[in-house]
Amino acid sequence: MASAACPLSRCSPCPLSQPSTKSRLKHPRPPFPVPFARAFPSSCATCTARVGASATEPNRKAETAALVIPRTRRGGRCMRNEGRRFRLVPTASSQPEGDVTSSGVPCPSTPCGADRESSYTLEDTRTLVETAMLAAVSGLAYMLSTILKLENSLGYFLPLPVVLSALRSGGGAGWRTMTATCFLLVVLLGPLRAMSYLFLHGLLAATLGSLWSSRVGFWPGVVAGALVRMCGQLSYLVMSSVTMNENMFALLLSNVYNMLDQASAALGLSGAPSPLAVNCTISSLLLINGLTYCFLVHVVYRVLLGTMGYQLGPLPGLVAKYVNAGVVER
Repeated sequence: MASAACPLSRCSPCPLSQPSTKSRLKHPRPPFPVPFARAFPSSCATCTARVGASATEPNRKAETAALVIPRTRRGGRCMRNEGRRFRLVPTASSQPEGDVTSSGVPCPSTPCGADRESSYTLEDTRTLVETAMLAAVSGLAYMLSTILKLENSLGYFLPLPVVLSALRSGGGAGWRTMTATCFLLVVLLGPLRAMSYLFLHGLLAATLGSLWSSRVGFWPGVVAGALVRMCGQLSYLVMSSVTMNENMFALLLSNVYNMLDQASAALGLSGAPSPLAVNCTISSLLLINGLTYCFLVHVVYRVLLGTMGYQLGPLPGLVAKYVNAGVVER
């Protein structure tokens, strides 16, 4: 009897209607296209519920018996190659923002973690660019002052790039600029010079920038800057002692002891200075140095940055009187 499924039944039986014994597959290949199955990297409660509901449908057995072709999050369709391998072919109809489960139910991608991505604004880009440029200027200025032996002369202007960054974008930007400058100096001059900049100029510059961006007064800023500078100088002595393999504190104590001994001999006092007097003298000298440096920095920067449009607050009455003594009022 001729096969009813074949239109050429007059000539011979249809080979498609007869089961093939030479087939390598135990089950016939499913018709193409096959329903897609989506494997989420991090599923949420909504996606799990929808996939679980689709598993109870009557046609679930046919889908599990069929070959499952995975899809990526970027979309696309899978084409069959020889050897039962597949390749992903992007198509124009792919929708990356919407995913489809095996039952055809769209799965939103926002509950799966897309809402956790923070937006990056133009203001953040501007802050990042300014931080990089000011860090490069600060590193170049310190390198030139070190090579040309002008660190004592340019020491009052080395904190300027870090302070500008803090005034323009906040105190955090000033600390990031100081950190970027230190990493740049590690590449240019080595880690020892970078740590010297950090202890002698970087910490003080970042602290002053944070204080001025918070509109702290004149005298509290001077005292806070002096304390930071004193701590930085002591840290620099520790680093020098470690790198030079010599106790710099003992050398400092010896010099201060000789100075006090000569002063007591000149005043006609008898006896040697005590260790407590020597330690108090060292602390007083470091504090006076820090107060003098920070006072001059506050005065110079209030005048300099005031001409650039940054208001750091008014100068004290006596200081403003002497600073503005030669200025003609209009």
